Amino acid sequence: MPSRFFNCSVIVCAFLVLLSSCAQIVPPTGGKQDMRPPFARKYIPDSAAVHFHSKTVEIQFDEYILLKDIGTQLVISPPMEKTPIIRARNKTLYIEFREPLKDSTTYTMNFGTAIQDLHENNPLTNFRYIFSTGSFVDSLSLNGQVTNALTHSPEKGVLVMLYDKVDDSIPYKKLPAYFAKTDERGNYRITNIKKGTYKAFALKDANGNYKFNEGEPIGFRAEPITLKNKDTADFLLFRQPAEVQRLKRGALQGYGRIGLVFNKRVEGLRLTPLNFSFGEGARIYTEQSSGGDTITYWFSSPKVDSIILEVSDKDRVYDTLRYKLISREKVLAQRKGQKASLVLKSNASKGMLDLDSPITFESDVPMLELDHIPSSKFILREDTAKKNIAPGGQMHYLVKENDQRFFSWKDTTHVLKENGKYHLLILPGAFKDMFGFINDTIRYNFSLRELKYYGTLKLNLHAPAGTYVMQLLDEQDGIVREAQPGGQKELYFEYLPPGKYHMRLVYDANKNGRWDSGDYSKHLQPEQVIYNTQPITIRSNWDQEVDWFVK
Repeated sequence: MPSRFFNCSVIVCAFLVLLSSCAQIVPPTGGKQDMRPPFARKYIPDSAAVHFHSKTVEIQFDEYILLKDIGTQLVISPPMEKTPIIRARNKTLYIEFREPLKDSTTYTMNFGTAIQDLHENNPLTNFRYIFSTGSFVDSLSLNGQVTNALTHSPEKGVLVMLYDKVDDSIPYKKLPAYFAKTDERGNYRITNIKKGTYKAFALKDANGNYKFNEGEPIGFRAEPITLKNKDTADFLLFRQPAEVQRLKRGALQGYGRIGLVFNKRVEGLRLTPLNFSFGEGARIYTEQSSGGDTITYWFSSPKVDSIILEVSDKDRVYDTLRYKLISREKVLAQRKGQKASLVLKSNASKGMLDLDSPITFESDVPMLELDHIPSSKFILREDTAKKNIAPGGQMHYLVKENDQRFFSWKDTTHVLKENGKYHLLILPGAFKDMFGFINDTIRYNFSLRELKYYGTLKLNLHAPAGTYVMQLLDEQDGIVREAQPGGQKELYFEYLPPGKYHMRLVYDANKNGRWDSGDYSKHLQPEQVIYNTQPITIRSNWDQEVDWFVK
């Protein structure tokens, strides 16, 4: 009796365990994730087929596929006026041509990463379908790199195009015979090219029409290229100046202020009032950007509600501007009872100044009588002293032509000491802008760094004879110091904060003191830029000497 009871108990327990395990839902492990892209099993017609005259193509893959970003990924060389209709259905890719194919021509269709598997989205990278309407597939190729002409950084997504006609107007008018796009490293490769001589052109095609339009960055080879086998050609990409000057936009930017943007540097701007005349004592200032294409026009408001100005550059009239003016009363009303005053910015507000650097100021409106600031309005003291420090210098303009918004004070007698703490007080009425507004009380507390914080760089420049602009750059390619060596081969850069630097040398062919881009219409390449790729480490309280041999 007990043994039978025991056997029954075992059977019941086993049944309960089995029932419990059946009730638990355990997800399948699924196995290893599929990382393999689709594989093309069959082409109809075959890839690399000759005497191709089909209007459709079918490519069968080993798994279900989808298309992603086909509009940007697909590259057809030579290009077609009408992009083929391309569809993915199940495991098959369908291509339908919408225009007749050229005779005796090899076509290359590069799909980039557009073809992917359906479930894991694994891309089939740079998948190509090639065919020829002639009796053989052309086999010549051209490869190289496209880099920025100034920074030498690689340019991604740039078209490198070959034309079988070599006259200069071709990039403006015709589609190329062959082309390819650069990758992330600026590299390109054009394959299956017919033997011949070609004009080579690089283009950052903003509107996607495969033609050079004003404002698009370009690069070009000075001479046509005769392809022999696997050839190489590199390009420097630049944005050339516009051929015809025009006013892009103008706007009333505030009280007595108009902003104008042109498509190229302005040389002889004139703004002529048509519905009024500036009376005696009127104040007018013109401020031009460093690039020369942006103009800010300041004027003391005339006694009219609206202004009509004729815009001209040298002897050509570009536009007529009409604006309803903002009245002085409205400006004062917008202050909501607060006293109207000019706005002033200064590097002294940062709290720490570099040794041997001026205190700089920037006003939001052009200033008046900066050469005659009363000394009683400009008070400089040591942080712990009540006695004023003799200014040791005079307020003066920064060097900017026709510009009265930027000015600075330079400690010419060295009354400011390293590691010193100072208090600058500018009393009301020290500055007056062109509209008659004056400053409120301005206070700045700042310190000067210790001399031992800085390092010094002595550069021994060994370069061929010529005119150069030497630039010391920080890690973000910002210009820290600049010099024009001339015949001088030893350059000293003092008061450099510790950090990593590198150097850029511009061959200043036209001797205007700056780098100039190229001009395709004049067959001018950008001015040559040479980088010293060896980084320079500046340490505090340390003198660094570098020899740079430029070939």
